[in-house]
Amino acid sequence: MSMVGDVLLARGVPAALARDSVALRRNTRRWWAGSRYVIGNLECPLTTVEQPATKPITFRAKPRWAGWLRRLGLTHVSLANNHTFDQHLVGLRDTERAVRAARLGPLGYQADSATGCLPTLLGRDSSVAVLAYSEFRTGGAGKRCVCGRDFAALCQRLAAYKTLFPQRAVLVYLHWGTEYAGQPTARQRQQAHTLVDCGAAAVVGAHPHVVQTVEFYRGQPILYSLGNFLFDQSREATALAVQADFDLRAGRVVATYLRPLQLVGAVPRPAGAHAQAALATRIRRYSPEVGLVPAGAAGGWRLQPTGPGAAQDSLPGFFERQAAVAGPAGAATARLRALPRARQTQVWLPTANGGASVVDFRFPIYAFGSGDVDNDGYTDLLIGPIKPTRFDSALHRRLFVYALDSAGRLQPRWRGSRLTYRLLYFRTERSANGRTYVRTLERAPDGRYCIGRYHWQGFGLALDGFLARRRSLDAAYRCFVL
Repeated sequence: MSMVGDVLLARGVPAALARDSVALRRNTRRWWAGSRYVIGNLECPLTTVEQPATKPITFRAKPRWAGWLRRLGLTHVSLANNHTFDQHLVGLRDTERAVRAARLGPLGYQADSATGCLPTLLGRDSSVAVLAYSEFRTGGAGKRCVCGRDFAALCQRLAAYKTLFPQRAVLVYLHWGTEYAGQPTARQRQQAHTLVDCGAAAVVGAHPHVVQTVEFYRGQPILYSLGNFLFDQSREATALAVQADFDLRAGRVVATYLRPLQLVGAVPRPAGAHAQAALATRIRRYSPEVGLVPAGAAGGWRLQPTGPGAAQDSLPGFFERQAAVAGPAGAATARLRALPRARQTQVWLPTANGGASVVDFRFPIYAFGSGDVDNDGYTDLLIGPIKPTRFDSALHRRLFVYALDSAGRLQPRWRGSRLTYRLLYFRTERSANGRTYVRTLERAPDGRYCIGRYHWQGFGLALDGFLARRRSLDAAYRCFVL
């Protein structure tokens, strides 16, 4: 897979392409010859309608450019960015139609406002999926069609997807950060790490228009900004860019490469010696724990982790490593710790007296979260272990509920041996009446999947009913997260 940064087809770019598009096509044939998928961030609506939004900078390009991008070699474009609504919802809908007509895959957008944040499967073998997300919120009609309204929901959907489809590699393409900044913010770093915790095989960023930090976290690559791919900007740093190439196998990135590019008159070319040296200096300055290993006669580098981020994860599972809980003694943050030597996982919670409440698990965990399951006004801890129980000797996924007592310590509320069918995943949801329910994805005896809804009754969970039955796993996932 190849990924490039921001693509603009308005302002001064068409004139530049009139001069250089033939040379660009020759270059992209070579750059993308070994890639099954090529993804870029489409930074402008493709529409004949002119209804500019009220903002300092708006873009608009002709719909025919979608076909040109496909002929250039792109296979997918992200519509999740801060210029998506430059011509309001009518411009966005025109863009989607133009993109699909050109046999390009739109990422981060669905006409149904509930489904913008769903993974897009690539290829017939469904071995790769992409989540595209924009951190920039846009008001007005159709805003919920674009993935970007809720980072926590993005993480939850990613974690559930990887738990259900562990052999699929999920890449997250983010539109985020500060324009022209050389490094990401501390918040971006935390978000990127959380996405890897939740199962991202790679995290790739766009929007700053310059190349930013590269790092590895738990062995997975994070490229905070690739810079521009096709853009007319005059700052010196915006003329330096990289293309990211990923070798994927069995749900993981097994090799990451950077191809240095140089924009001349808005159009990318292979970086010359001076530009390559400037890029290498920039990357080494901001990414001291990543080595640049020369890769092939065509130029570019294979990224080699050299710091602690090179280590693979010792805590299996796809979830955030912490969850907020609350009880009569106050609120706290529960954290998961891996103890490889003891072959166990620890849930660790600080207490008010300076101590800690610790729960040891000598088995894998597949889910970790929180919610007011018993509706008593306090946030409980939900843990998903894979283990046998007293009444069921098989290794299956379970749901345990813990609550904080008056001393701020974790106490088990429910460690159910099973629900209705074989449990695969769960999450809490808040209903319109203010009550919390547990939504489950379960496998029925006939091998099909169903979505259950449970409420707290006395000392455990009771089934309200099934929201969907007899679904494929892909269809069940969709019902589960929406």
